[in-house]
Amino acid sequence: MYLASANNLQFTLKGKTAVITGAARGLGLTFATALASANCNLAVLDILHEPSPCLLALRDHHGIKLEYYRTDITSRPEVTAAIENIEAEFGRIDININAAGVVSDESFLKTTDENIERTFAVNFTGSFLVAQACANSMVARYKSIHCGEPAAQPTTGTIIFIASIATYIASSAQQISCYTASKAAVKGLVKPMAMELAPYGIRVNSLSPGYMMTDMMRGLQEKQPQLVDQFEKETLFGRIGMPVELKGAILYLCCDSASGLYTGQDMLVDGGASTWKHPAILASDLEK
Repeated sequence: MYLASANNLQFTLKGKTAVITGAARGLGLTFATALASANCNLAVLDILHEPSPCLLALRDHHGIKLEYYRTDITSRPEVTAAIENIEAEFGRIDININAAGVVSDESFLKTTDENIERTFAVNFTGSFLVAQACANSMVARYKSIHCGEPAAQPTTGTIIFIASIATYIASSAQQISCYTASKAAVKGLVKPMAMELAPYGIRVNSLSPGYMMTDMMRGLQEKQPQLVDQFEKETLFGRIGMPVELKGAILYLCCDSASGLYTGQDMLVDGGASTWKHPAILASDLEK
C-alpha cells in the first residue's frame, strides 16, 4: 500500500519479502536500500563472497529481515537451492528484482565467444532462472489460497527486470552491442510473462535506467573522463543521473496500491537522453 497526504507520499512494503539479484553493490544495492526504507524484507542473491557493508547495515537501520545468499544465478541448481532456502526462512516471496548484470566495451566485429556467453549467461539466463523460480513460488502460494484454480484476485507478486536505455538508442561513446542485445532479450520477456502470469495475480515489468553515477561509472570517470563527458551531453539536463533518482520508480513498480494495473511495460528513466539528437553529435558530424 502507499500512504499519501497533501505534502507527502510514502510507499510501504511492510511484511513483504523481495528477492533481489546483484544487490551486493551498484544499482541493485540502490534498489535494496529503497525497498528497505519501505520496510520490505530482503533476500539478496549475488556472486560476491561478501556484500557491501552498506547492504548489511540496512538490517539494523530499518529493522527488517535481511539475508545474503552467495549464488551463481547462471546455475539452475544454485538458484533452486537459494529460492528454497528463502521460502523456508522468509515464508513467502512477494517481489523479485533482477538487477545482476555485466557489460564489456568491445566492438561488434571483435566480440569474443567468451563475452557473448558471459553477458547472456548473467544478464539474460540468470534473470530468467531467478524470475522463473520466484514466479513458481508465487504461483504455488496463489494456488494454495485459491484451491489450485486461477482467479481474478488482488496482486500476488511482482517481477521486475532491469533493462537499459541502450535498447532505445545507441551511444557513440561505447561499443556494447552484446550487452544491448542481452538487455533487449530481457525486455522481451516482459509482455509474454505478464500475459502468462496475470491469471495468478503476478505483475511483470522492466525498468530501463539511463546513464547513472554507479561505482562502475565512477571507475569509467577516472579511466575515460571523456566518455562520461559524452554521457552527460546526451541527457537533456546535461548530467549523469544519480542512483537515488531511481528510488521512486522502483518503489512504484513494487507497490501494488500504486501500480496495481501496471504490467507488461518498460519504464524508461533516462533524463531525456533517448528523445533527441543532441548537439554533441551534430557538431561532430558537421566537422567531418
